[in-house]
Amino acid sequence: MKSKPMGALFGVLALVAILSVAPAFGQTANEVDMAKGAGASQTADCVAANNCFNPNPLTVAPGTQVTWKNTDTVSHTVTSGKPSDNQTGTAFDSGGLIKPGGTFQFTFQNAGTYDYFCIVHPWMTAQVIVGGATMSNMTNTTNMINTTNMTASNNTATPEFGPVAPIVLAIAVISIVVFTTRYRGIPKL
Repeated sequence: MKSKPMGALFGVLALVAILSVAPAFGQTANEVDMAKGAGASQTADCVAANNCFNPNPLTVAPGTQVTWKNTDTVSHTVTSGKPSDNQTGTAFDSGGLIKPGGTFQFTFQNAGTYDYFCIVHPWMTAQVIVGGATMSNMTNTTNMINTTNMTASNNTATPEFGPVAPIVLAIAVISIVVFTTRYRGIPKL
């Protein structure tokens, strides 16, 4: 009769562990890597995959410091805006070339969607989405950050495994616990 309380205890502990670890299945990193070979040409593999800056887009909370790391073999910049903008670097700019192995850091204080690119290699483009922002495309605003409203159909970034990952994991673990408790182990096939 001890198996039922032990199974229930195990199930509760497993559920708590999963829910506390579940955010790791979403995109919680605050480091962006510059892909190797990104600066080689406009036809680099990362251009078609849209991951010359990886991850792209990166979603963070306001107040998060993002670190860009140059893992390529050539130097790059990190400059806010788009290559076609008249004003670039108004929100953030690496202030020069980031050598291979080097880093650049910037803390995003305000919610919004921030486009950025490499001035030297303008085909390298990406976004940082801060907070629950519903913004896209850059235009001037009073806080020197360029944003316009984005419609719901355009969506905001969703973590790689989506918001249902913790639920699916919890259901799977609970199902296993219930099954093993009911049948006292996994039956042999």
